[in-house]
Amino acid sequence: MVVATNPYAPPAVPASSPLQRDVLKVLLYFDLFRHPLSSEEIYEFLPSNSTTPSNVARACSSVPLNTVVDFSGGFFFLKERGAGCVAERRIKEATAQRRWRIARFMTRLIRHFPFVRGVGISGELSKGVSSEEGDIDYVLITEQGRLWISRTLLILFKKIVLMNSKKFFCLNHFVSRDRLEVQRRDMYVAMELATVKPVVNPWLFERYLEANPWIEAYLPNWWKEFSRSRQRIQEGAGVDRSLLQKLLELPFQGSWGKRLDDQLMRYWQALWKRRYPGLSDEVRARLFAVTPSLSTAYGGDFLTSILARYREQLRRYDLLEESFPR
Repeated sequence: MVVATNPYAPPAVPASSPLQRDVLKVLLYFDLFRHPLSSEEIYEFLPSNSTTPSNVARACSSVPLNTVVDFSGGFFFLKERGAGCVAERRIKEATAQRRWRIARFMTRLIRHFPFVRGVGISGELSKGVSSEEGDIDYVLITEQGRLWISRTLLILFKKIVLMNSKKFFCLNHFVSRDRLEVQRRDMYVAMELATVKPVVNPWLFERYLEANPWIEAYLPNWWKEFSRSRQRIQEGAGVDRSLLQKLLELPFQGSWGKRLDDQLMRYWQALWKRRYPGLSDEVRARLFAVTPSLSTAYGGDFLTSILARYREQLRRYDLLEESFPR
C-alpha cells in the first residue's frame, strides 16, 4: 500500500477508555496508508479482544475520541486526514477488482512452475484495494530443498517473457513449506501474514499461520476467528499439482536437484551483495534474506520505515508506551 504523508500534529487525546485508545492505535496504523476502516475492520485488527464491532462504532462516536475521529460512507478515519480518503478507498476498491482478474490469471500460470506448492496475494491487493501505480505482490510456498530452483525459474520467466516487468508479477517472498515460522515479529509482519489471500492450496497458508501463533498477541480478534474457521487438515494432506508441473520437476529430482538448489542460493546471495554494495550486511540480510527455506527481495527498507512512522504517530497521541507487543 502507498504510504501517505501527514503534515498535521494535533495534540494527544487527553483522556479515553482503553477501547478508545486501542481503536485509535488501529486507525493510526492504517492512516499511514490513507486507508479508512469500517467498525468491523477495526474490531478485526484491535490489539484487544473484549468487545464487539458495535461497541467499536460507539467508541468512535463518543467523547473524547470523536474529537479526532470522523465517519463518512461507512468508514472511520482521522479528522486530520479528511473524508477524501473514503473516496480514494472506493476508487482503489474498483481498481482492485480489475487487478484481481490479472492476479488470478498470473496465479494460474505460477502454479505450474516447478516446486511451487502454494500461491497467495499480499500487499495492498490482499486488503481489497489497489492504486494504479501499485504492484501485484505474491507470497509463494515451495517444496523443501527446491526453493531457489523455483525462484530462479520464475525470475527467468519474468525477465525473458515479461521483459522484466514486475507490475503484475512481483515475486518478493518465497518460503519453504518445511520452515514456515517467521523470525521477525512485529505489527507490520503480523498484519501482512493475517491479510494474505491464499489462491493455490489455501490449506498450506493455514499451516503458515498455524506456525506463527505469536500473531495472536498483536491481533487477538483476528486470531480468534482464524482459529474458529480453520479446517485443521491432517499432515498427510497432499498438494494440488498439475501434470505439467510434475513433468517439469523431473529433471531436478534426487541429490542433483538439492546441489543445484544450494548453488543457486549462493549465486543469488553473491548477486545481491554485488548489486547493493552500499548496504550494510545487517540491512542486506533484512531486505534480501537468503536461507535454504526463505528468500525475500525488497528494493527498500519499507518495513522499518512504516514502523518508524507508526511509532511517531503513537507518540503524537501519547500511545507509544502502551503500544502493540514488541
